[in-house]
Amino acid sequence: MQRHAPLKPIWICTACAHPWPCGPARLELAAQYASEPHYLALDMAGLLNEAAEDLTRLNPTSPDPAALHGRFLGWIRHVTGARSPIRSLGHFEC
Repeated sequence: MQRHAPLKPIWICTACAHPWPCGPARLELAAQYASEPHYLALDMAGLLNEAAEDLTRLNPTSPDPAALHGRFLGWIRHVTGARSPIRSLGHFEC
């Protein structure tokens, strides 16, 4: 079975060529971080930042911030069952 990993700096999946994280990558990540989903949120936030920098550098127009957020962070609580990545870290929402 081929692992669904990001091909940087264009951020597509090495296995299926969909935008990374693709569906299978999300499931792999959720399984990998199953015992501590808040670390998944932290790692994905860092990857979102890295992807935004790469994609901005490669494209004449910046990527849509809302789309990148959904792609990298918006799916986490749906897959992990966590209430909210921010709440699981002990921070308060304003």
